[in-house]
Amino acid sequence: MMNRDLVLILMVSATLPISFIRPWIGVLVYTWLSTMVPQRSTWGIAYNLPFIKVVAVVTLVGLLFTKQRYPLPRRPEVVLLVLLWIVFTGSTWLTAFEPARAIPKWEETTKILVMAGTVLLLFQDRRKLRLLLLVMAMSIGFYGVKGSIWAMMTGLQSRLFGPADSHLADNNALGFAFTMALPLLALLRQDTRVPLLRPILLGTFGAVIGALFATYSRGAVVGFAVVLPLLALLIRLKDKPLFAVGLVACLVIYFAPRQWAERMQSITPTVYRTDSSGWQRMQSWYVAWRIGIDHPLLGAGCHPFSAEVYERYIPDYVDQHEAHNHFLQMLAEHGFSGLLLFVALLTTVLVRLMRLVSRTRGDPGRAWIMHTAQMIGLSLIAYIAGGIFINHPHSEWLYQLIVAAVVLDAIAASPHPDGPLPTGESLLRAGIRRLRR
Repeated sequence: MMNRDLVLILMVSATLPISFIRPWIGVLVYTWLSTMVPQRSTWGIAYNLPFIKVVAVVTLVGLLFTKQRYPLPRRPEVVLLVLLWIVFTGSTWLTAFEPARAIPKWEETTKILVMAGTVLLLFQDRRKLRLLLLVMAMSIGFYGVKGSIWAMMTGLQSRLFGPADSHLADNNALGFAFTMALPLLALLRQDTRVPLLRPILLGTFGAVIGALFATYSRGAVVGFAVVLPLLALLIRLKDKPLFAVGLVACLVIYFAPRQWAERMQSITPTVYRTDSSGWQRMQSWYVAWRIGIDHPLLGAGCHPFSAEVYERYIPDYVDQHEAHNHFLQMLAEHGFSGLLLFVALLTTVLVRLMRLVSRTRGDPGRAWIMHTAQMIGLSLIAYIAGGIFINHPHSEWLYQLIVAAVVLDAIAASPHPDGPLPTGESLLRAGIRRLRR
């Protein structure tokens, strides 16, 4: 057990000098650590070490000195992200019901947005963007392969969960991540220039589908039911092996035990009448809506769903839950200000991706831009569809996808085939120069 801890410590330590010298590599390491959370697969000293914070700090310091940075893209999404952070800050420090819970969440969200900002400055290059998407997809794909093996060994008799004490710990969160990863895995298989990587991505794609079913997550199955037809429509028979593997992986449901089938059959508009989980969701939706109505400007801060709040709106109800819905969670936590900005952000980025597809269709030299825009958009659609039953409005994956879309647009707008040229000036030097004016 300690060997695993030691290996992880040595691996992360070895990347720190590289992350300082080449901060874009630091972003990749950070993305791997924050998405896959490998420290939660250890059992010793590494389990609680702050790997993510250390890598983030080293990367940000390196960002100040590197000359290999790009101009900040001037896009509405960047403005909306800043405005969202301002609303998050206001709701945390001014109106939060539970400051002790809201402040750590604000700190985490701030870190997520800051690191997303580094992607805007460092990844306006086709190769770097591809590597970022690869790290994101394979970090989730690892649990797809592992979970699919576990599902075959157990015959889908019980639910698959992610690593403990992580954002993937809950079976719903893990299934949700699988749904969002599928379009990126399909994209990377089509776009990769490394022949040996194609079969790995193919196998991972099929394994993720099998593991998704093993989570028993109804929200993930709903999202998958939306994503799969759209994915098949985009791929058609351009990649016959991928199409075949996806079809075969779906056949696992014919071998699923009765309890799996019974749980999926409860996905109906009237589920709340007979299913305890559905009833809990309806109650949490009601409470989230009432909090938003009573605190429309800035909401009640992160994690406002305490026993006292439930008692206020549903007397004698003893089973408190979060909102189980991206949008209602955002409404309760950050009011209509946060909700409107959140919806505007999602709408803006989806419109941008559709325009990218339209502009690059029929151009063989920019076909990769069209495919990337389609699959990022499909991953965002999976996020929205799954958001009906899951609450992850502060998902790091979401904000990484948004900035990836902005970066892709910046690359498409550049006269150079692989993106804009670096500025050749560090952030620190640029800041000093502006102060002297």
